[in-house]
Amino acid sequence: MSPDPIFPQMADRKVFDWLGIDAKRVPYYLHPLNLVWSNEGVEHDLQVYRRVAELLAAEPVYWAEIIRESSWRHSLAGCVCLLSSRRHEFFDDLCYRFRAGSFVAPQIAVTLGLLHGPADRPFFELVLNDPALRRSPKQAVSAHRVLLRLGAQPPYDISVSSWSDFERDDAMVADKAVVEHWDFWSSRM
Repeated sequence: MSPDPIFPQMADRKVFDWLGIDAKRVPYYLHPLNLVWSNEGVEHDLQVYRRVAELLAAEPVYWAEIIRESSWRHSLAGCVCLLSSRRHEFFDDLCYRFRAGSFVAPQIAVTLGLLHGPADRPFFELVLNDPALRRSPKQAVSAHRVLLRLGAQPPYDISVSSWSDFERDDAMVADKAVVEHWDFWSSRM
């Protein structure tokens, strides 16, 4: 069997098989990354994720594994299934992946903030108190912005402009992603 070029080559792609592809052959796992939906529309796409969330609910160990997976595609699929189904689970797994770092750290932070609210304040404050994590633009900006959205006063002020060139790009992406994803998902909670 030859590899399918539209799906990532990973050890476990079951969740991607469940999600499938849209009419234009775009994998559904890509749509929520930048909140760009298929021609069928956002509600249709979210229903795809809710259906997969039902399948994942029957396999909670697998759901935890995909959230903790270092591949951003797995982590994002796990987060979107949580958000679309409004399940308040997998706090420790989300925290693990956020601390370990991820391309989708802003989306993980939003998932934590919306689904675990006050419980994640101490977690994000610890992130900002950890010098190594505070030096990571995606994690620091994401934690700071979610704390602000939760009405908390973060222990440090994190400014996008304080980062060097390459890091500033990551900080700007994180800042924008938190705002866009928070606004999108909070309107659906």
